[in-house]
Amino acid sequence: MAEVWVDPQWYECQSSPDRLPDPRPPTVVPLRGSQVLIGRHSEIKAITPHIDCELDAGVSRRHAQLTRHNLGWVVEDLGSANGTYVSNVVGDIPDDPIDAGLPIGSGAVLYLGSWTRIVLRQGAPV
Repeated sequence: MAEVWVDPQWYECQSSPDRLPDPRPPTVVPLRGSQVLIGRHSEIKAITPHIDCELDAGVSRRHAQLTRHNLGWVVEDLGSANGTYVSNVVGDIPDDPIDAGLPIGSGAVLYLGSWTRIVLRQGAPV
């Protein structure tokens, strides 16, 4: 499963003109299937991401993708405007975006957009 958070610490590192929403409990998204699209919904472009970061305008419509690989995932940036950043620990803000597919597992932390943090957690098999 994935926990989608509003992260004030990540927001402080960005130069976003957008206002930070009030932090709240995470949205929990089950990770089903072999590919999971991360982005923002667009009816006009027929984009319906599995992990919808609708409130964060810094997230591209088709921002990143998780692909199931062995017992974990591979995360790939899909040419987003602001990049996809990965850490192994919440609060350890990475400096550089990933430039190719990166194998990750439970506990991996993805930072994207102006304030979005996604934490992968071990969940029940689907």
